[in-house]
Amino acid sequence: MSKRCPECLQTNEDSRIFCSYCGAALDADIRLIQDIEKLKAQPAKAQPAPRKVDDDDIDDIPRRTEPKKDFRLILWITLGLLAVAAVAAAAWFFLKNS
Repeated sequence: MSKRCPECLQTNEDSRIFCSYCGAALDADIRLIQDIEKLKAQPAKAQPAPRKVDDDDIDDIPRRTEPKKDFRLILWITLGLLAVAAVAAAAWFFLKNS
């Protein structure tokens, strides 16, 4: 029986622990140990600095915000007025020429 390398997919002797072609670990336990060692060797991600708690009461004043405008309503009103103006202009044009 032989072992197939997970990296290069070459066939190795059953007694081998590492691939004779690429050197990758053939045993799953050894690969797991190598992965853990790689993770330990990597520098840890820097933790973000904790936020400073501000106990001043000056910051607690609520700020005025502008009310949100409903642009869809304004758009529909504008389109309606343009449609009424177009119909009125067409009616005036046809009545004037007849």
